Amino acid sequence: MPAYESQPYDNLIAGYTVPLTNVSIIVKSGSGVIKRGTVLGVVSQLPETNAFHGMYIVAPVDSSKTDGSQLPFAILSDQEVDATTKDVRATGYVGGEFNRHALIFGGADKVEKHEVEMRNIGLIIKRVVE
Repeated sequence: MPAYESQPYDNLIAGYTVPLTNVSIIVKSGSGVIKRGTVLGVVSQLPETNAFHGMYIVAPVDSSKTDGSQLPFAILSDQEVDATTKDVRATGYVGGEFNRHALIFGGADKVEKHEVEMRNIGLIIKRVVE
């Protein structure tokens, strides 16, 4: 008989009025170990010559960068991704309602810096009583 495990409470999702929408992504090598809730920006996209053309290559959002990762695109939905030495396939939310206190950014960025940008692309940030 299989063993069943209960997952710990996930405080990332802040509601379901706006449906959760996922997209396949590739976390760029050199991004390190990133956790669920990390806000990601697009640094590139696979070319038409690739079998997986159109997939976005992403890295943690950091406003000090100029490679595209300074702008939010998605929120990592996987529990943890290790992209320290190689690109890693993952999934990210591109729509939904999220707890502002559960979001993780690169560099010294905070949610206040990107909240309006995120709302404009369908990532709704909410305050959640914890």
